[in-house]
Amino acid sequence: MSASIVAVALLVGCVYGVLGRDSGQRYRLVFESSSQVVKGGTVRIGGTQVGTVKSIDLTKDDRAAVEISVSGDFAPLRRGATAVVRAQGTAGVASRYVDISPGSGLEPALADGATIPVDHTTSQVELDQLFASVDGRTRSGLRRTIRGFSEWYAGREAEGGKAARRLPKGMAALRTFAAEVDAQTAQFARLIGTSSRTMSTLAGEQASLTRLVGGAASTVDALGADTGALTGVLRDTPAMLRQGTAALASLRGTLPDLRRLLDASDTPSKRLPRALDDLRPVLTRATPVVGQLRRVVDLPGAGNDLLDGLRDLPAVDRSARTAFPASVRALAGTTPILSYARPYTPDLVSWLGSFGRAAAAYDADGHYLTAMPTFDAYRTREDDQGGTLVPKAPAERGTDAALSTGHTKRCPGTAAGTLPDGSGAFVDRGALANADCDAGEGR
Repeated sequence: MSASIVAVALLVGCVYGVLGRDSGQRYRLVFESSSQVVKGGTVRIGGTQVGTVKSIDLTKDDRAAVEISVSGDFAPLRRGATAVVRAQGTAGVASRYVDISPGSGLEPALADGATIPVDHTTSQVELDQLFASVDGRTRSGLRRTIRGFSEWYAGREAEGGKAARRLPKGMAALRTFAAEVDAQTAQFARLIGTSSRTMSTLAGEQASLTRLVGGAASTVDALGADTGALTGVLRDTPAMLRQGTAALASLRGTLPDLRRLLDASDTPSKRLPRALDDLRPVLTRATPVVGQLRRVVDLPGAGNDLLDGLRDLPAVDRSARTAFPASVRALAGTTPILSYARPYTPDLVSWLGSFGRAAAAYDADGHYLTAMPTFDAYRTREDDQGGTLVPKAPAERGTDAALSTGHTKRCPGTAAGTLPDGSGAFVDRGALANADCDAGEGR
């Protein structure tokens, strides 16, 4: 018996040793930031989950060290392997996973516990990082620019389309001109050197340039207020592009003059490198702004950017042109009906009140109903039983002179009786002014 127990224990221990051990390998990935990767997160290769995130630590240089495991079927990774933090589904906490590119099978295998350095990993760019790169003044200017475009193109989509169709021809002519300039590389280099020295000279006129920029800002504000002039510009743009194409074609003859200009600009152009160094940080800061503007104006997908909104405006206008007249006609058609029914409102309210009060009284036996009998509603038909009551048609009831009041042409408002001055009845010169309504008849 004891030998059987020992054998079972050994078998359970072997199974635990096989199933309980981690048959894969572990690697240490160094990222610029953890990008919301959490412990227990998913590790994938080609969309297939191959492991999990085991731990996240901070390196001495304030980078994220992410330890992952890779199952035996996909291990080992190879030299040159890369890792990217990606988002899956809706953005939120623990919605990121590590995407591994295992490297070429011709490269040596990485050892268990090997480190993939930061130059082989890519972190997610967070939205707050993008916003942090743009200051408040830039965001305000971008907002005003987008609003200005909206005002410019509102109702002028056709003119904008014509201008866009003319643009490729202008770009083709510009490409030809660029090829001609490229053929004059040496002269163009001299032009750049001369332009550098010219920019350095302009730098000494900082106060004048500041006033010039201020005047240009005032000019832009004035143009934004003058939408009529902008309308004329949009209308004339196709003709301007055609003229620009002809001008670029004729510009080829000006290359000899350009060569003489290069010769004259040689000395000032030597100062251009310093200007380019000063321009580099400006371009670096402007790059995310331009990218954000590109997403606002033209984002892949439907109904999510400024261009989609402009394309949808004509359809909205066409729908409104159809819906609004139909609504006006419907309201005009219901006006006579409401005008006819309005005078009967007191009669309807009086009936509802009287009907409720008729069954409101009660005595020791409970509620009772006060009813008003209707006379002359039946006639007698002689038969073998001595006579049978037969209901009269509604039009024949009350024809007996002894039972009829003779009031058959009451007007709206006479349910409670006609006042001495006749003001209880409602009579107008419109739909109710007919022979079936007599204001003199009361109850």
